[in-house]
Amino acid sequence: MLSSVSGTVAQLSANEVVVEVGGIGLLVNITPRHSLAMRSGDKVSLVTRLVVREDDLSLFGFQSEVEREQFDLLCSVSGIGPKLALTVLAGMDSKRLSAAVANADEAAFRAISGIGPKTAKLIILSLSGKLVSEVTNPIREKVIQALMQLGTDESNSRKVVADLPGDMGESEMLRSALGALGAGKLG
Repeated sequence: MLSSVSGTVAQLSANEVVVEVGGIGLLVNITPRHSLAMRSGDKVSLVTRLVVREDDLSLFGFQSEVEREQFDLLCSVSGIGPKLALTVLAGMDSKRLSAAVANADEAAFRAISGIGPKTAKLIILSLSGKLVSEVTNPIREKVIQALMQLGTDESNSRKVVADLPGDMGESEMLRSALGALGAGKLG
């Protein structure tokens, strides 16, 4: 299995890079955001995933281990293949992806070409609890846990807390979240 590739950028387009390694050019599928960070002739190191199909071998490149893990998780969702998983990663960075799943933000997924309402719901359902947010606010997490202990489901708890200002204390945030839930303001 090819876990990483290091070499020189021989050719570059919006979605692909040819990395020359020991006289061999490897075609690697990447996101446009990743492509913008490269120039022809640059030395690069990519975290990769080799996808083997009956009639194709495709190499996908990522900027970090986290991005590759998210790609693998997206590919595990029914109906999401490697090309669509890469399209999702092109549409949102790893932090936005984690936040979209944690907040059950279907609109963030539907904004990506090829993702409809059913697929958006399936992604959120399948990846819920599997993606760890890279930056978590301990106060927000405590409030979410408190809301869940009071009987609010995790999705609604996260939606309500995500809409609150981040400069609140724990008790103030909990009161505001309970007020929003009581008023029926879910996003």
